[in-house]
Amino acid sequence: MLSYLNAEASFIRAYGNRCLLLILLCALTRTANPDKLSALGVSLDISPGIIVAFGPPLALLLLISLKIEADSLIVAREAVLEEASKLGRHAGRVSRWVYLLFAVPFLASLFMTAQFLLKVVPSKPGCEGWSWVQHLTDFTFQGGSPSTYCIRNLTEGMPWIYPPIQTYLYVLCVVACAYLTWRIADDWPRLRAMPG
Repeated sequence: MLSYLNAEASFIRAYGNRCLLLILLCALTRTANPDKLSALGVSLDISPGIIVAFGPPLALLLLISLKIEADSLIVAREAVLEEASKLGRHAGRVSRWVYLLFAVPFLASLFMTAQFLLKVVPSKPGCEGWSWVQHLTDFTFQGGSPSTYCIRNLTEGMPWIYPPIQTYLYVLCVVACAYLTWRIADDWPRLRAMPG
């Protein structure tokens, strides 16, 4: 049973670390100085627009890996069910705070998708000539376009974007993150080794 509890604690630690990474990336997208991003003593020479452009798929991939780890806890739980049945009922209580932690990757993907919709535009029309609705409806740039990040009109180091296909893929990433978050949160009480 101790090995299961260690696996559960490791899962929560891994989830927390990945959430901290996503929160840091979200914070870096709103930085005022695009020349050098720095936080917690680490500096990066990366455009905040790059983080926005690749953030939603990254959040989804991190959440997929966490779901795989959560599924492995189900297998580990089965091995300790008999031992766990000897514990008191209070031992299996689930902390409500863990559900807030589970929501962070979904919220990060939602935030970065909103940043993509509102702040990353094709360079040709520019920030003033582009509406966020065009990310969903304008098919003239589906072959790709250089982009501008509309915080300080940053164009250097920005990736090409492919609206509206890329926008729809990011919306699907948000939906997939919501589903995986719900599955992990819904399975969590059953993942606990203790009855409850």
